[in-house]
Amino acid sequence: MPMKHESLLKGFSLIEVLIALVILAIGLLGMASLMLTSMQSNQNAAERSAAIVLSYDIAERMRGNPDRLDLYVGDPGTAVDPCVSTDCSAGMDSTQQAGNDLASWATQLQSAIPGSAAMIQNISANEYCIAIFWPQNQASMVSATAEACGTAANGRAFTTMQVTL
Repeated sequence: MPMKHESLLKGFSLIEVLIALVILAIGLLGMASLMLTSMQSNQNAAERSAAIVLSYDIAERMRGNPDRLDLYVGDPGTAVDPCVSTDCSAGMDSTQQAGNDLASWATQLQSAIPGSAAMIQNISANEYCIAIFWPQNQASMVSATAEACGTAANGRAFTTMQVTL
């Protein structure tokens, strides 16, 4: 009789091992899900930070060229750099400066936030709204049409900044 009792105490049964593996698998899946969510949040934060920095950048470019603020209004993605077709080594006038600012800024925007779009609106005499839109979590991107400052259509991520120049 004592021999039977000792053999029952040796090792784990197969069911106990399977239960332990299931519990471990659930824990590992939970950790993987947590890491994925964390990475998505970090990406969203990086895109939002880049959009804010680029908003300040274009606002400063506009402040540097107060004579042609009207040229900055609209979609900067359609801007053409005048220095591509004209030699600007001797300097640029205010119109060329605005075109150069918008073209280089639009390039920086696409480099920092791929798939993004922007809109600069004139709200009142000296107030402008800079809105940057980008697809978030692989959402489809639509063009940045002129919308009220502070609104975004179709679930896009966005940031806006109102500046007085």
